[in-house]
Amino acid sequence: MIRIYEWVNTLIAIDIELEELEISITLSSNELERWENYSFKDGDLAKQQTFLTALQKQTRLKEVISSLVSRQEQLEQQRKEIVDTIEKFRGLEQRILKMKYVEGMKLEAIAEETGYSYQYIKNKHAELMRIIRFSKKV
Repeated sequence: MIRIYEWVNTLIAIDIELEELEISITLSSNELERWENYSFKDGDLAKQQTFLTALQKQTRLKEVISSLVSRQEQLEQQRKEIVDTIEKFRGLEQRILKMKYVEGMKLEAIAEETGYSYQYIKNKHAELMRIIRFSKKV
């Protein structure tokens, strides 16, 4: 049972990193566009530097974006493997964790789906989170 809690913690960490990567990829792509395009509006960075400097910046940004995309793909694969493993488990605790952290459901929807009261699911989830936090510290 403790193993599934570790997987949920890992899923949460992966989701956070994936969000951060998405932001970084977007920002880097926007900056790359500003270095690549010499038109009045889009190429504001490129126009302020020499052609060689602009090319160097473009090359570096392309490397950064490639690295970020590679990490994103790696995390998505790890996430998929964890989700596939969690789906093999049964029991209310595993269902709650899967519905909440894999499927992104709210506790109200989990209660409706499982047939338990919202208060029971809320209490069960709180208990699971205490166990997860405790197992992280140990």
